[in-house]
Order: sequence, then C-alpha cells, then structure tokens
Amino acid sequence: MKNTLADFNFFYSFFRPVVDYGTHAHYRSVTIKGRENIPWNEHFIFAPCHQNALMDALLMLCITRQPVVFLARADIFNNPTIAAFLNFLRISPVYRIRDGRDQLGKNEQVFNNSCDVLLKGRPLCLMAEGRHNDKHQMLPLVKGMFRIAGETQKRLGDKPLYIVPMGVDYDEYEQTYSNVCINIGKPIPVQEYMDTYLSNEPVALNQMRETLSVSLKGQMHHVTAKERYADEYAYCHRQTAATLAELNLKNTAWNRFMARKHISEQIAAMSDEQKELCYDQGATYAAELNQAKIPLSFDSSFQWHKLVLNGVLIAVVVAAILSTVGLKFWILSNLIVYLPTHIIAHKLIKDTQFRSSVNYGIRLFATFLYVIIGTIVTIFAVSPIRGLMFLLLGTASAYLTPRLFIFLRDLLYAFRRSIHPHSRIK
Repeated sequence: MKNTLADFNFFYSFFRPVVDYGTHAHYRSVTIKGRENIPWNEHFIFAPCHQNALMDALLMLCITRQPVVFLARADIFNNPTIAAFLNFLRISPVYRIRDGRDQLGKNEQVFNNSCDVLLKGRPLCLMAEGRHNDKHQMLPLVKGMFRIAGETQKRLGDKPLYIVPMGVDYDEYEQTYSNVCINIGKPIPVQEYMDTYLSNEPVALNQMRETLSVSLKGQMHHVTAKERYADEYAYCHRQTAATLAELNLKNTAWNRFMARKHISEQIAAMSDEQKELCYDQGATYAAELNQAKIPLSFDSSFQWHKLVLNGVLIAVVVAAILSTVGLKFWILSNLIVYLPTHIIAHKLIKDTQFRSSVNYGIRLFATFLYVIIGTIVTIFAVSPIRGLMFLLLGTASAYLTPRLFIFLRDLLYAFRRSIHPHSRIK
C-alpha cells in the first residue's frame, strides 16, 4: 500500500490556512509556550496529552507550518464523511483489539507508514494515552508510540529521534470561545533507550513510557484525585486568584493554567486530612457557582476593568466597521457566526468530547462555503468591489463577532456573581 501521508497535497496546502484560522476563531485565545524545546532540524514525535478529541490535533497544527501526520483510533473512521475529513487532515486509523482481532493485522502497515513519515523528516503526532479523556488527568499510556519510536530510531542509526511531551489545557471542553494553553516540554531522546530496546524490547518500551508519563504530568494540569476529581478541580479554580497574587502573576489565561497546575501539585504533597479539607471547600465552591449559573472557567481571578476594557475595544472596532458598511451588510457577510450551531452538536453527539470537534467542523465548512458563495454572488449581482468587501468582512466577522459574544457572556456571568449572596464567589 502506498504511503501518501507525508506527500505534498495541493488541496491540503490550500485549505490548511483556513483550518488554522478557524481554530483561532473557535477559541478565545491559544497560548503556546516552549516552542524552543522542539528540535526542528531533527526527527521528532509530538506527544500531547489527549484532552479534547479532534481539537487536540487541530491545535498541533497551530505550532508548525509543516504538515503534521496523526494516528487516531479506528472507530472514529466508521462514518465515511468524517473519515474523508480525517484523511484530508493526514490522520490515519490505528486498530485496537476492540475493533476486532481480524483488524489488528492492519497496524503493521500503519506503523511502517508512520516510520516512513518520520524518516522523511515530517512531524508525527501520537496521542500516547490512546483515547481522549474528559478530565484534566492523564490516562495510562499505551505502547504503540514507543514501538514506532524504537523501530524508527533503529532505521535512523546515529541520527537522533526525539519524543516531545506537550501538555494541553482547556478552560472548557465543550463550550466555544474558551482559552487553550499548550505547554511544550523538553524533548526525550529515544537513542538513550536503544541498547535496551535491541536486547529486551518490552523493558525499553516500559522505560520510555514511564519517562514520557512523568514528563507529561509536568507539562499539564494533572489532577491527582480519583474519586473526588471534580472537588479538587473546583478547589483549583477557587484558589486561582489567591495563587496568582501569591506568585505575583498577572491575570492571563496562561498564568491561570499555571496557578491551577501549581495548586494540584501542592495538594498532591498534602496529608489525607488536608486533602479532604480542600476537596470539601472545592465541592462547596462548585455548588455555589452552580446555584448562580456561573461556570468554573469564569473563576475568582475575574477583573471588572479588563471586561470593560475589552468591551470598549470591541465596540470601537465594530462601530468603525458599521459606520463604513452598515449593520445589514456586516451581518449578512457572515450569517453563520450568529447561528447556535453548538445545539446541533449537543443533540447529535453523545460523546461530550466530540461535541466541540463537530461544532467546529460545522462552523468551519458552513462559514467557508457561505463566504465563498456569497462573495461570488455579490461580485456578479452587485459589483466586484462589493464582492471583495463581502470576502473581507466575512473573514473579519468570523473572528470579531465571537469576541463580542465572549464579552456579552462574561458580562452576564459577572452580573450573576455580583448579585449572588455568597461572598466567596464575588
């Protein structure tokens, strides 16, 4: 079977910027730290934690302009339409025993293709946990990545291969316009395990897995609690503002992520009695927020002056555009942005981890087609200048309008908190 994963694809190259733009429009902010840890001139594997289905892969594309090849579990390829989109994004299926023992034989070709991708100098991205998780908590790692790494390093000889651990953190998994942070750690050289790999492969695979496991937990917000996961996570949000002040950090999405990570690390070192006290406080805090209909992501680190400043900036930009083109043309230039497409994903998709991915896909393709068709129609029905304006405004609206929604949503949550009787959440 011919391996085309690493080959040049014109349509991929053409549509890739649209996908990247869509990802940045889908999220409130995407913060990436640690790019300097990526060995760009070497062979390497991206190894992120798997937090949010297809969105994890799309975020990896924001890190590099190179085409990235992915492996994903085979069952998500059952739908032909989804399979075509995944193949377009250079995502290849990998088979597990639950897919049927007769399917496992296909993995040999998949692994060979993956090695070829790395040998050609293309980045390969493998979700080491093997399945996504709806918690800020790392699952046990599977061995597939390390088999590919070992076989590739064997073929590379003296040329090094690296595994790059990457923590990915979402404020919200399903809700659009949330914040995402990507924390890239120090690369792990596979060469260090090759002597053991050549003499005792299972031992070497376990050693690589343990090293990556420790490194990944250091790059992500890893909640240590099992039975009381939700209470620890709520406690992390409860203490965010105090931790930012303690560490003298500004109120940014990245610093809030680091603060929550720091709090979980502190809890891990506590006694069982101290942990239970934190969990109880977290449970109470979550109940108060739920009563006020305020999500955890809108936490105690909120600041009024930033909300007002963002609102003023958005208002100025939108007002400048409206004064030039008018309200009707602004709305018509990208009608899709105003549609509650998340409702479709929520009703159709049972797996909460896939809802954001499906909503993203609906909005991206609907917006792309709408803007292109609208531009062509406007060019021929009105004028070329108006057609160009439709294209520019459609692109701008896809990014700016969500920021207006974010402002209005935050304003609502801020109002609910201001009138809530519990002083702790104010």
